Amino acid sequence: MNQENLSRFVQLFTLNDAEATQRVSERLALALQEPAAYQEHDLYADELAERDIVTELPAQELRDIALIDALTSEGLAWESNMREPTEMLVEGLNEVLTIQNRTQVDKSTLASRRNTGPEVLDYLQDTLETKGLALVLFTLDSDSYPLSVVAEDQVEHTRKLAKELGFELVVY
Repeated sequence: MNQENLSRFVQLFTLNDAEATQRVSERLALALQEPAAYQEHDLYADELAERDIVTELPAQELRDIALIDALTSEGLAWESNMREPTEMLVEGLNEVLTIQNRTQVDKSTLASRRNTGPEVLDYLQDTLETKGLALVLFTLDSDSYPLSVVAEDQVEHTRKLAKELGFELVVY
């Protein structure tokens, strides 16, 4: 694993917050380099237990969950149940945008859209695109949508680094 590329990848979400970049990078480095130690770490083990994960995970699944939990702990990702209405998704995404010091999504732009389901993600992306942003969906085998945001001009770079580091995600 290339530590410099890991930090670059994390910085796509943390932007100019050097302390958050360091915390998230260190956490992910542990998950990538020593998965067993990550799962035994008190804080991370508690977070995994909150997800009802008490057994050793395959490396890929642990890597993806570690990324989601690391970004969520910094307010840079938000996890929504797929049955929650659009308004809840927008609220969560706006929390992420606030932490990133970016312009929030106007709830009224999605008011006439279907309230739940995967189509909501397309609507969110359409709205974010007008702000020069792109929606990131972290793949997780569950009924939730772990989401974040990156700059639209960084989409290909995000995909490339994610693939190189072994993270599975979809950047709209």
